[in-house]
Amino acid sequence: MSFESFKYFWMFFLMLLFILMFFKSKNKAKHFKTFKSAKRVYKRINLIKNQNTGWLFSYLRKIDPFVFEELILLSFKKKGFRVRRNKRYTHAGGIDGRCIRNKETFLIQAKRYSEYIKEEHVRQFIYTCYLQNKRGYFIHTGKTGIETKKIINQNPQIKLISGDKLYKFFLENNENSDFLYF
Repeated sequence: MSFESFKYFWMFFLMLLFILMFFKSKNKAKHFKTFKSAKRVYKRINLIKNQNTGWLFSYLRKIDPFVFEELILLSFKKKGFRVRRNKRYTHAGGIDGRCIRNKETFLIQAKRYSEYIKEEHVRQFIYTCYLQNKRGYFIHTGKTGIETKKIINQNPQIKLISGDKLYKFFLENNENSDFLYF
């Protein structure tokens, strides 16, 4: 190999390395910004603390979906769980994060719905939990239909957090968090 081709090889290699590092740092910056936004939302929820949950769901449906995911992870952390974030917000196989308690890892699926949650999303999450041999939390801001409730009741490895439970989940000093435990 001549010196000239060797030089071009290293220039190409360094340029490629620079591009990869640029995109990786950009991704970390987005995660950090989203996490900061989730902390602001969490503080706001805990400042308002009224028993009217309607305002909360209206507010949650307006925030960025990634901020909603980070808000859920932050709330698990505040409840004493360890949290594992995905490296990316999209293309994570339907899992929005993981939380760990007593050495057991739980999968998390978060949905910002205004209508009824889709049975197919719940079934996909149940299947993903089955494949990974994990229990999981399906967390949403929408409505839960009768058939979907039946599906979840038939699958005790899944905890549904919505409605009043979701409101209590976001409260910092809420002693009544028994609904989180299997």
